[in-house]
Amino acid sequence: MDGLPAAATRVLDEAGASGLALGVLPANTAKVRLVLDLASELPADGRLRVLDAGCGGRNNPFNLWEPLLPLADRIELTGVDLAFLEETRARATELGFPVEVREGSVLELERQFGAEAFDAVASTQVLEHVEEWQEALRQVAAVLRPGGLLLLTCDSGELRRGPAERAKLAAKRLYARAPERLRHRAARVASGEWEWAPTRDELEAGARVAGLDVERCAHYALRDVKDAQGGPGTRLLALALEEALAEERPGFDPARYRILYLRARKPRPASDARAQS
Repeated sequence: MDGLPAAATRVLDEAGASGLALGVLPANTAKVRLVLDLASELPADGRLRVLDAGCGGRNNPFNLWEPLLPLADRIELTGVDLAFLEETRARATELGFPVEVREGSVLELERQFGAEAFDAVASTQVLEHVEEWQEALRQVAAVLRPGGLLLLTCDSGELRRGPAERAKLAAKRLYARAPERLRHRAARVASGEWEWAPTRDELEAGARVAGLDVERCAHYALRDVKDAQGGPGTRLLALALEEALAEERPGFDPARYRILYLRARKPRPASDARAQS
């Protein structure tokens, strides 16, 4: 791979050593980065307690976890969502990937699971559907153990949208605020009708306010590359391209990207950090 940018080479080497099923990588590069990062966190012995916050899927349910199937014995997985739970359970059973699926809102994680219940939280394409998304980040921080990791993707608020798409999203937000929906708080603020994606700076600031240390907050899924709808191999190459581009051209037009990726960690108490050093 002589002549390739260093970032691109790192991505390809990382994927080759990951143990993932690379033939079933998810559909956008932010999710590919997420599964690579999660694979690197799995212990050699024991299991990582992971929450999938927003596990339900009408289309391609449970697809985030298919690449991790060879590593499933190192994951203790719980999923929570408001809808499409049966589809998720059915696909997990078909794959033979153990998961406990519960009904619940991303805005009530602490009440449902208790404090410091998980080693990691994964959440994909959920935050843009949550009006109170900053509270969702606080809930995630509450259920993470000290040192625990949040891996999150969501639509980018900087994406350049045409007039028709902007009008459609505005109509969805108006519907989500309709009086008949105000009686059902969880449905109103965590629903498929609400869509207002944060910008990269807003997402990073929200994570910090929630008490998380941000390790990466970046744009992914270049619009033209995403539209090409390539297969798993193309998606891996697209990730390598995007991370190389981020190093070579920092500040490249963020309106060209569809997705944000956040990797953030709950800090350990100062006494624990000193003991480990």
